[in-house]
Amino acid sequence: MTRALIFGTGGVGCIYGYILHKAGVSVTAVCRTNYAAVKENGVLIRSKVFGRDQYHPTAVRTISEATQYGPFDYLLVCSKAFPGTAEMMKEAVSPQTAIALAQNGIGGEEKYAALYPNNTIISGVVYLPVTQVEPGIVEHGPLERFEIGTYPPNAPASAKAQVQQLSDLFHAGGGSAPAFDDVQPRRWIKVSVNVAWNATTALTMCDDANYLRSSPNAEDMIRKLMKEVGTVAAAAGYPDVVTNEVIEHDLERPKSRLATGGKEPSMLTDVRHGRAMEVEAILGNTLRIGQKHGVATPYLEMLYTLAKGRNYAIAPDAEWKPIARHD
Repeated sequence: MTRALIFGTGGVGCIYGYILHKAGVSVTAVCRTNYAAVKENGVLIRSKVFGRDQYHPTAVRTISEATQYGPFDYLLVCSKAFPGTAEMMKEAVSPQTAIALAQNGIGGEEKYAALYPNNTIISGVVYLPVTQVEPGIVEHGPLERFEIGTYPPNAPASAKAQVQQLSDLFHAGGGSAPAFDDVQPRRWIKVSVNVAWNATTALTMCDDANYLRSSPNAEDMIRKLMKEVGTVAAAAGYPDVVTNEVIEHDLERPKSRLATGGKEPSMLTDVRHGRAMEVEAILGNTLRIGQKHGVATPYLEMLYTLAKGRNYAIAPDAEWKPIARHD
């Protein structure tokens, strides 16, 4: 039987665990705050794609505890893309383990490839509107798509076969995980969307539709941000990816919600709950790739700096000082 380990059993991890469970995979899930609920009751899915269903993964609290249920054929990293995450996997990575990254951002695969040079690294682009509304209970909207491919794109045939097998497992479980020979263009499109919408909504505290209402310049600023990311992508070897057509297609979704109510991107959700944001994975890495290739990115640089400030206010370090009060 195929064995999979889910690291990060939030909304995304719960749904991907469910899909693999439906495909007949033995699923182990590393849980944190929802451990007790998942251990006792499993995971309840309320989905516009899959309907209402429940499954019971093997719930564990740590990677160390998970190893007794291995070795694992697939390790799906569904946690936030924070620095240091890659090192946490070591105990669970066996020679045959393919590591699939279901995370936001760009350039995050490099750390995994350096730490696990003999393992297949699968880069994944997640389209999955899902929220864990209570521990072990997730609500999922009408979209489910996990675009996958090897990292690097010219990985050997054995790695390509592991990508195809994961794609087939998702299909068997009722999901969608198309395999791309080179998935990086798909990542650049997604990061352009995340740069433009996640940081903008987190800083303004507006959902996407209300952000568009907020200013006559709002819509065009989204275009400028996405185009700037497209310029970085072109310098990194992926020209004509973030095209005007892609940008206008993306804008149609929030514009269509103007009459009904907007969507809350993940960074806005994090800010509203007082959680740290994926600033480096989404904004910082994009900015650094641009700097490496000599691309001027004034909009991105400003957004990154402001998002870093917002993040620092949420999660200050020991250097933070309170405002001085004078009598």
